[in-house]
Amino acid sequence: MNESTASEPVATAPMPASAEQPATTPLTNSAAAASPATTTSPSAPTTGTEEAPPPRRTYPRLVIAGGPLIGPHTFGNEECRSEERRCETHGTFFGFGLNVELRARVWKPLYVHARGIFVGNVSPRDPVHRGLYGGGLGFGAYGRRIFGRAEYLLVDTFGDDTFARPFGDDQVGRDQWRNHAGLISAGARLPLPRRVAAELWGGLMIGPHSTRTIPDEPIDRSTMLTFLIGLNISYDLVPDRE
Repeated sequence: MNESTASEPVATAPMPASAEQPATTPLTNSAAAASPATTTSPSAPTTGTEEAPPPRRTYPRLVIAGGPLIGPHTFGNEECRSEERRCETHGTFFGFGLNVELRARVWKPLYVHARGIFVGNVSPRDPVHRGLYGGGLGFGAYGRRIFGRAEYLLVDTFGDDTFARPFGDDQVGRDQWRNHAGLISAGARLPLPRRVAAELWGGLMIGPHSTRTIPDEPIDRSTMLTFLIGLNISYDLVPDRE
């Protein structure tokens, strides 16, 4: 009985499934440990890829500007003679000088301004008056690139107001200007660094009233319709509050 028992092969019991797991558990654990590195890694920050909002439009509170000025202009008296095959023009005016402007903000794009002008008469054809000076007050709307305004000008001339008759030598003509004029203008702005901008502007100048007299000819009374053109450099003396 004992011999048969000893000679019979001993059946090996199958290893429980739980016992086989330790051999593979380290791999499973290592895969699980590696998995968070790929699945839970912090995502790249998105703030760097988002577009920054456009800068807020600012309106400086006080601006000074100035630069060269062209105008006003008058044609004078012209006469042509066919027998001499030429024309002569006398008593002309073509202004070239400077203007200075100071403007203050009222509300957002709306500004009031004061202007000073000084121009000399550079006309080469028997000029009348040596020049013109004056000042103005006005208001306007100013955008980042364009602007428009209207103003009243108080002006006066200096120098001799007489001129020669066409095809004559004696200073017998006279041109007297009054003092009041209006200006409607528009322009374009080019913002530059450090609170600076370039401004090209021009407009219609209405006035002053002119009385032109030549002996033996009717008196010519008219309101001048002419122009002013300026190229200014502006600077924000008092910028907008950020």
